[in-house]
Amino acid sequence: MAEDIKILWLNFLKALTRSIVQINLYKPEHPQVLSAIEEVTAALAKIFHISDELALTLDNDKLVINNIPLLSSDKIPNSIKNIFMKFHIQSITFLKGLSEADIKTFCKMQYAKTEPIKFLKENNINKIILNKDIYTKTEKNKPVQQANTPGQVQKTASVPTKSIAKEIEENFKIEAALNVLASKATPDETERDLIVNILIKKMKAEMEKEIQAVIATHRREKKKFENDISRTESVVSSMGDGIVTIDKDGKIIMMNSDAENMSGKSLKEISGKQIFDISNLENQILTLAQEIGSEDKKDISKEISEKGDKQIAETIKKSTTIIQNEEGKVVGSVSIPTDEAKLKQTEKLKEDFIANMTHELRSPLTSIKAALDLLSKEKKMEDSSKNLLSTAMRNSNRLNALINDILDFSKLESGKMIFHSAPSSPVEMVHEAVDSMKAWAKSKRITLTQINEKNLPEIYVDKKKLVQILINLISNALKFTSTGGKIEISVDRGKEKFANSVFFSVKDTGCGIKKENQDKIFEKFAQVASGEKMKGTGLGLSITKAMVVLQDGKINLESEYGKGSIFRVSMPVYKRQTNQPVQETSPEIENKKSWWRKLLGI
Repeated sequence: MAEDIKILWLNFLKALTRSIVQINLYKPEHPQVLSAIEEVTAALAKIFHISDELALTLDNDKLVINNIPLLSSDKIPNSIKNIFMKFHIQSITFLKGLSEADIKTFCKMQYAKTEPIKFLKENNINKIILNKDIYTKTEKNKPVQQANTPGQVQKTASVPTKSIAKEIEENFKIEAALNVLASKATPDETERDLIVNILIKKMKAEMEKEIQAVIATHRREKKKFENDISRTESVVSSMGDGIVTIDKDGKIIMMNSDAENMSGKSLKEISGKQIFDISNLENQILTLAQEIGSEDKKDISKEISEKGDKQIAETIKKSTTIIQNEEGKVVGSVSIPTDEAKLKQTEKLKEDFIANMTHELRSPLTSIKAALDLLSKEKKMEDSSKNLLSTAMRNSNRLNALINDILDFSKLESGKMIFHSAPSSPVEMVHEAVDSMKAWAKSKRITLTQINEKNLPEIYVDKKKLVQILINLISNALKFTSTGGKIEISVDRGKEKFANSVFFSVKDTGCGIKKENQDKIFEKFAQVASGEKMKGTGLGLSITKAMVVLQDGKINLESEYGKGSIFRVSMPVYKRQTNQPVQETSPEIENKKSWWRKLLGI
């Protein structure tokens, strides 16, 4: 039995070590991290069948578990040993009932900026207990005051505890404890009572003095806080004449005449209705705190709910400037009036301009490309003329790609991009995308390889759009991979909980992307990589992500600066249904899929 429990302990230590290492390498929600956390949970579940707690102690360079020596110093995993040594931890106790979230938080502890006991407390972790070492030098036969701080254990030399300390510890009332001290000072009962009374009076006076000082400080802070609230409310109130009063559930109780004129409805019509229900959200912007009710027991959320046209809200936000004093408190604001009609007119002019411009450019470009193609078939041509022709064809293709990006962006922006989804073979789409990029890869002497998993299921996508997605990702990889590099395009089926998805991966040996730039690459007009500006519109990856998510897919990036990047796209497996017609989806029809406006900043 003893050998069996030791095996369980060792399995737990291996899983915990792996979890700490993985969470340092990957994000907390990465499959590798989740798998390691699950192993720790499974190992603990087996241990908790035998014992309700698991206590790890580092004692004289030995790891002791539940008072049984397990490993010598040279065999203790470094990740575990570092926790003990770095934070001066004496013991770590895992209690029955802790969750996977608790374990994940514990694994992140050694990289937190705060002290470990405080870190666990801030994250409401009460099933993992840390005891810290406090080493104190003491003289032989000298009384030692015991540390009584939660989460700490005091190590001292072996000194007999005086009986007076035990007596004081057993007396919970201060007066009884003082009597114990006085009895040791004098055997005279009258003198003892006098000493106790004098000490109590002094303690009361000192406590009253400290309490008054604290109260005075709190009064000043309270007054300052009330003044800050009053000042801010005055500034906000002066920004509008209309006033609407709502209850804690967001229902309208009262509104003045100015608010009635703005809403176009009387109080009689809308009294008792939710504030969100009566707003004309196409022409109005509604900003409301998520926690409406007053709260005096906890900090309320600072988050707000904002409803209405995002473009108008952004315009209003950009036209208002907050004025702060030296302490950062709001004391005023500066606003520039906005015109909603003018904003909409400007947006319409922009859309019309993009549509007309791309159309006017595409027509002559088609003729130019046709003429260049005819010239390229001429056999009698000098080398210098061939070079000029090659340059002209390359630039015409680049110009055509730019126009296509602008057209796709315009369609997404106006909600007119339509997806013709149907069951499709993932291998065929990868093959088509790779074939179209082979010429460019050959010109840069870059090896382009395709890896296909066998017996892949069909996926439900727009075939042309998915091929375009893959071409965009391969094109991006070619752009940032040096001559002689390698690009690998693979397709495989997800495992376990990802079994209902097919994954497309584009892996390159290029320059990689700095960590601070990785969140920006899917934004529109983002062109930064390796600190250099690249040619193009900067719309490729933004459009790619939009087309992925609009087909119920996901896209993510893994990159290390100087070592290349991996883009992964997952698409849902086609679920066969009888008499199920092929559907065409469009953002113009599905208003719920408006996330892409936020993605593209429109």
